[in-house]
Amino acid sequence: MKKLYSLLLLTGLLWGRAASGQTTFQVDTLIKTGPLDQRVNIVFLSDGYQTAQLPQFVNDVRGVAAGLFAQSPFREYQNYFNVFAIRVPSVDAGAKHPRTAPDCTAMPAATVNNYFGSSFDQNSIHRLLVATRASAVAGVLSTHFPLYDQAFVLVNTTEYGGGGSTAYATFSINASSRETCIHEMGHSFANLADEYWAGPGYARERANQTAQTDPTLVRWAPWVGTGSVGVYPFVENPLWQRPHQNCKMRYLGSPFCNVCRETFVERIHTLVPPVQSFSPASTALSDPTAAVPFALTLLAPSPNTLRVTWQRDGAPLARNTSQVTVPLTALNTGTHVIRAEVTDTTGFSRATTHAAQHTYVTQWTVTNTATGTHLQASSFEYQLETYPNPVTDALNLSYRLSRPAPVTVTVLDEAGRRVRTVLQERAAAAGTHQWRFTAAELGLRRPGTYRLVLDIDGARVSRPLVKE
Repeated sequence: MKKLYSLLLLTGLLWGRAASGQTTFQVDTLIKTGPLDQRVNIVFLSDGYQTAQLPQFVNDVRGVAAGLFAQSPFREYQNYFNVFAIRVPSVDAGAKHPRTAPDCTAMPAATVNNYFGSSFDQNSIHRLLVATRASAVAGVLSTHFPLYDQAFVLVNTTEYGGGGSTAYATFSINASSRETCIHEMGHSFANLADEYWAGPGYARERANQTAQTDPTLVRWAPWVGTGSVGVYPFVENPLWQRPHQNCKMRYLGSPFCNVCRETFVERIHTLVPPVQSFSPASTALSDPTAAVPFALTLLAPSPNTLRVTWQRDGAPLARNTSQVTVPLTALNTGTHVIRAEVTDTTGFSRATTHAAQHTYVTQWTVTNTATGTHLQASSFEYQLETYPNPVTDALNLSYRLSRPAPVTVTVLDEAGRRVRTVLQERAAAAGTHQWRFTAAELGLRRPGTYRLVLDIDGARVSRPLVKE
């Protein structure tokens, strides 16, 4: 969704250009930590607020945002987010209530002319509050803020309710609204499941829900035994398991469990890289005696968990600094490589794919000749996926390159000895590469623990493999 549109930013307010014949609504910039295409953009839309009530809508959003960034992992990654509010007036105040849900008790029936059709009693559940005019939500977002990553519809009713989908989440201004918003963000932003039993129609394999019962094989196996994470069957349906007994995806007012925090952090990293820019760009250098500063502009969590490793021609140069200076006089005639590798070592993630999928590399190739010095810069990231694990008959391997690079794939035994080199390419093309290897091709001849090592142009990432 990012980098597809340009927006006009004026005097702290973002104004969208509506299509011909459509109303243009005011967009308030509430939190702006950086460029739209380099941040997670959260956008709130008002429903059931009449024109005179729209200033209160903005204040309501400020309160919700404050609640969001007071909790982990959003507190630590607040610099990765922007927050905006779109003032959409409704004819009537409040939310619709058809009174069709069997669990509806005190709230009277109500027919309300609100802009997005927000209504209780959806799917015969009273508290399930949904903006039923999905096309209107999509239309306002596309014309006013197409660069959104997470959208919310905030409904002007004090009745408790909310609902989340992959497109957006809806919640009310009930006293629990902040908690409801954050819980619903678990659904729509991180694709988390409810950790209370929502019914068989909502049961499926997700980061925090599984039918697997073996603690060593569940999706959250690295967390089992830490922070009360385990494998807990739903009382209502013991065929399905959750990782925690007191997570926000089960109870409002509770913190997110380690599994859910990890899922949020992994999602944030898919949208916002910690390397924002680099310098110098590709150029010809006229002064052969110059000392060249190589620099990264980094977006660090708080506290800073970014690990930065610098190399010159494969040898260590510096660590955990955003800039190094290299005198050209120290580089002999020929080609040299200055390389910076950045990984977020956050304790919020124990995902086996984290280091591989979110390692960011910036590389400068410096060529010294008798006639001058030329510098070529590039930036890329690696992504690696392996499945299934444990391996029975075959293993699927997928990796993505953002530039051509030499690639070697090797299998090691538990002692670190090479079992077999299964792939070696001198110049693999940019793009996604997918392979399928049988257990015999991998050299997995007997049950045990092995390690798959992917070497991309000198950067090594690895994955444990279990042969059953």
